[in-house]
Amino acid sequence: MESFARGWYLVCWSEDLEPRDVKPLRYFGKDYVLFRGEEGTATLLAAHCPHLGAHLGYGGRVEGNEIICPFHAWRFSSSGRCTEVPYAKRIPPRAAVDAYRVQEHSGMILAYFGPEGSEVDYEVPVIDEMSHPAWTGLQRSHIEIATHPREVIENIADLAHFMPVHNMLIDDFQVTIDGPRATQRTVGRGHNLKNEPIPVVSVATYHGPAIQFTRLQWAYDMVLINAHVPVEENKLLLRFGVILKAGEGVSLPPAVLDAHVAAARDGYFEDVTIWENKRWRDQPIFADGDGPIGEVRKWYSSFFETHADAR
Repeated sequence: MESFARGWYLVCWSEDLEPRDVKPLRYFGKDYVLFRGEEGTATLLAAHCPHLGAHLGYGGRVEGNEIICPFHAWRFSSSGRCTEVPYAKRIPPRAAVDAYRVQEHSGMILAYFGPEGSEVDYEVPVIDEMSHPAWTGLQRSHIEIATHPREVIENIADLAHFMPVHNMLIDDFQVTIDGPRATQRTVGRGHNLKNEPIPVVSVATYHGPAIQFTRLQWAYDMVLINAHVPVEENKLLLRFGVILKAGEGVSLPPAVLDAHVAAARDGYFEDVTIWENKRWRDQPIFADGDGPIGEVRKWYSSFFETHADAR
């Protein structure tokens, strides 16, 4: 992978990593291991043991809050340092793997990727609605697609695509850039599941280059998580999550919940075929009414570092 945007990425849903679980991951063209210690803390390390190169995610096991290599039982802490070589009198001084900053909240395990030694300059906020009894539990899905992250990012500025792709008429459209955050505010007209016309209000904010929260007023109030992470060059994993405001003490019938979750998810995925088959234009021919695509391109470029600087 030639380059990537530095920042926080959603690397796993919290529900998918139980205590003592070990998961091999591949992002940014590199291998990682994610595990949860017995005390509940998630840790992300570079995957391959510095000894003879075994992948810690395949056969590695957790004891306490450390992971043990499946090949020769070298033990590694959450800092990436080797803490034990069971058959040796001393630990080699360079016995360590890279460790990554990890945060966990709102049903998400987040990891920060950037040049070695770089400082985190923003945070992904907690979704307060998730802890409120009026809202449903998190519904999740994912899809792997063949495209570059910049194609996904540009949607936040693309006013003209709403009607052709999403069959939605936009009455008001604004994009604001505030440091590491880009926010799209739209007021438009769509349809409910009975195909009745209804107003739709959306506030969608990218917190950094890869995690977007959308507060959507549609048939139900919703909070959407749209997150992507590069797997290889021009291959992305898209994750989608949604909660609905049903009301305190209200349990939606499964069919109703499933239908609205599917509609929200499918709306996000409607762009996929276009993303996978379009050609990137460094200097596109813009028309009046396209939206501030150039401004968002400039914002997104500020997160980029060369692959040579990455770790």
